[in-house]
Amino acid sequence: MSHGALVRFLDAASTHVYVLRRNDEAVGLCEFEGVGPPDVELVHFGIVPALQRRGLGRYLLDRALRAIWSYGPRRIWLHTDTNDHRNALATYMRADFRIYQRQVETFPD
Repeated sequence: MSHGALVRFLDAASTHVYVLRRNDEAVGLCEFEGVGPPDVELVHFGIVPALQRRGLGRYLLDRALRAIWSYGPRRIWLHTDTNDHRNALATYMRADFRIYQRQVETFPD
């Protein structure tokens, strides 16, 4: 993405990015798209590998979701798959996300 495209993306009112910092170093990210309309998507979420399993992800996700819920969306949704961290689904379930659909997708090699 070009610098200009990145600036436009981050400046969009519908894009919200929350960064978790530890000693001024970015260690986690939570990105939402579609803030404003009734359905908001959590598109990216993660903690750097060295700091996983310390409760930081739970903290970041809780704070970010509280902020997004304050905009009054009807729902917040996300898509996860087997390429995500093995604990991703459990993390989302603890944050009160519910499984809406499961499906098998195949892609050509």
